[in-house]
Amino acid sequence: MTKSSDIKARETAANAQLQDFARQYGTALKLFFRRRGAAPDLCDDLVQDVFARLAARAGGEEIEKSEAYLMVTASNVWKDFLRKKQTHSEDAHCAYEDSAHSPEGFSPERVFLGKEAVQRLVSVLEALPARTRNIYLLCRAHGFKRAEVADRLGVSLTTVDRHLMTAAEKIGAELGDLK
Repeated sequence: MTKSSDIKARETAANAQLQDFARQYGTALKLFFRRRGAAPDLCDDLVQDVFARLAARAGGEEIEKSEAYLMVTASNVWKDFLRKKQTHSEDAHCAYEDSAHSPEGFSPERVFLGKEAVQRLVSVLEALPARTRNIYLLCRAHGFKRAEVADRLGVSLTTVDRHLMTAAEKIGAELGDLK
């Protein structure tokens, strides 16, 4: 037997084994994912991922404890799915709605009210003492942590908190009527 025919024979055997696995365990794998909270249409994709991983594994040799191997693979697919869902913040996304996201929803009145609110905020920020304004902008606009701002300005964390509270009270008093 030549080397290429040996490789082809192993690939054929591996494909046959995958097809057997799909027939035997496809329904069980769908149930496995369904019990973990996956939507029915997502279950099919996750099952396909399990078999894709099995097809991609190197060697193509026979799997001794096929059920255990399949379930470990399914568990890993589920963990990877959850990890991806978390890192991509899928739960934080909102569905597109014409009324909320469409440019047609930005009437001249709505645009004017938005610009007016921004101007009011700028006025309040300009009226704040310089240190209070600086601390507020570093924390809220630039995203620095309170401890970083305290270190950067050479003040205590309590001082940073006091300035943030003052700024929040003045902004809330001026812009509290906005929803």
